[in-house]
Amino acid sequence: MYLKERVFQIIAEAVVVLQAEGSLPADMVIQPELERPAQAKHGDFSTNLAMKLAKTARQPPRVIAEALVEKMKTNGLFETVEIAGPGFVNVSLKADVLLSEAEAIRAGGEQYGASDVGKSVKLLLEFVSANPTGPLNIVSARAAAVGDAVANILQSQGVQVFREYYINDAGRQARLLGHSMLARQKQKQGQDYPVPKDGYEKDYVRDVAYASETAQSEALANASEEDAIELNRQFGVKIMQDRHKQSLADYGVLFDNWYSELTLHQSGKVEEAIADLKKHGCVYEKDGALWFESTKFGDDKDRVLKKANGDWAYIAADIAYHRDKFERGYTELVDLWGPDHHGYIARMKAAMQALGHEPEAFQVYIVQQVNLLESGKPVSMSKRGEGKLLEMDDLIQDVGKDVTRFFFLLRSTDAHLDFDLDLARKQSEDNPVYYVQYAYARICSILRKAEAEGLAIPTAEEMVLKNHQAEKEELTLIRELSAYPEILASCARSLEPHGLAFYLRDLATTFHRFYTVCRVVDKDVLERSRARLALVDASRIVLQNGLGLLGISAPESM
Repeated sequence: MYLKERVFQIIAEAVVVLQAEGSLPADMVIQPELERPAQAKHGDFSTNLAMKLAKTARQPPRVIAEALVEKMKTNGLFETVEIAGPGFVNVSLKADVLLSEAEAIRAGGEQYGASDVGKSVKLLLEFVSANPTGPLNIVSARAAAVGDAVANILQSQGVQVFREYYINDAGRQARLLGHSMLARQKQKQGQDYPVPKDGYEKDYVRDVAYASETAQSEALANASEEDAIELNRQFGVKIMQDRHKQSLADYGVLFDNWYSELTLHQSGKVEEAIADLKKHGCVYEKDGALWFESTKFGDDKDRVLKKANGDWAYIAADIAYHRDKFERGYTELVDLWGPDHHGYIARMKAAMQALGHEPEAFQVYIVQQVNLLESGKPVSMSKRGEGKLLEMDDLIQDVGKDVTRFFFLLRSTDAHLDFDLDLARKQSEDNPVYYVQYAYARICSILRKAEAEGLAIPTAEEMVLKNHQAEKEELTLIRELSAYPEILASCARSLEPHGLAFYLRDLATTFHRFYTVCRVVDKDVLERSRARLALVDASRIVLQNGLGLLGISAPESM
């Protein structure tokens, strides 16, 4: 049980005693809240429980706070238990309690911070899902970093997470790719054959078109125009999908499944989903089209499922896809969508509710736009140099995988992000990922130096911190380290990994300050040195665990 959980349990037990004694109403359902104060002078933890209970209990907050303090102050965890302001209860932990948590970090190792709180949840996380019509762009890179980190954090809390990429290989955009490829092939042959309206004109289309022509020259030569478009569509989608897989693998992002939209139509699952909606009384006909009555579930207007010409609207396949996710046994669905899909959320939530699923079982998070900056000025998102699409691969090649991921994870997904290329290229403490990685590398250097000087790194079983007389900077570092499990739990609840990135940056700052003040390797003061080595090792574990969850390397030297 981590520190916050132990303090929470003490407060909860104090409430139960007060209810048994009649100081608080026995029929009240009480859920304590516990936070770390913004200022260290207010203690290690603070609760506003007394103020929350005052109205229902019909007692002044300070009276309730005084009763809580009387029950809590006898516990061996606390150095002080005090009332502040209108009724906050602030607690400070004893030094030996903090030191024992540092020992727990070393004993837990790579499992420190992990929990099984989410073990009953089977969650499908869909992210990136870019059209297989071109290279992955910068927003896709952001979505990939966020999605992978979210999945890792959820898994650390016991959630069964399944990563999925949806391939939009059956719609208009995929056909336009095939048509654009045919145009390039015809132009190569000297024919006047323009790229179709809204088609793809970038250089990569020419390369894919020529590769298709080489690979299936006979079939294309004997095909009708429509068949040639289809042959190119199939080839182009496959090439781009393989390229997406490679780009993501180079980025450290792997998916459990790549799900083809085309298979939904081929398997009859679209018809099954619409039939299911009909059973629930949510489909009607008007003007020759088939409509989903999504306004029943909060959407601003009803949506066309099948057009008057008999073609399925895009939403029909999307409903079938999400219905299939639930059919596969997932209890929760989470999608990360691009900024151009914001208006689509209400209709998809309506569809899932119409099919009988609880609203909270399907959640969508928007990954907002990225603005690249160079020399303080915006960089075009469509071009870099002469006619070259700015791709995810370009950014990673420029600044590196670790920097790219960390920069994308330093801001909430629902906020626009300014990506400073000049800062990203710096290998100095100004660069936040370099700063965190340098803290880890410094730790490894300290441990190597200790071994080189014949000072053995104490094992976790030796408990060398138990009787250590810790100084202020050491206790400050332990407090920062002990917050790690809370950070993970918070990020898992919010599905926002930026809290972990900020925490690691703060931890690096705290460690650097500790190392500046506290001499670690000192054979003349052996016991103190061994205790500090244990604390350094605990820092190593937390930094390594946190960076690992974000998909960022922890270099032992820099």
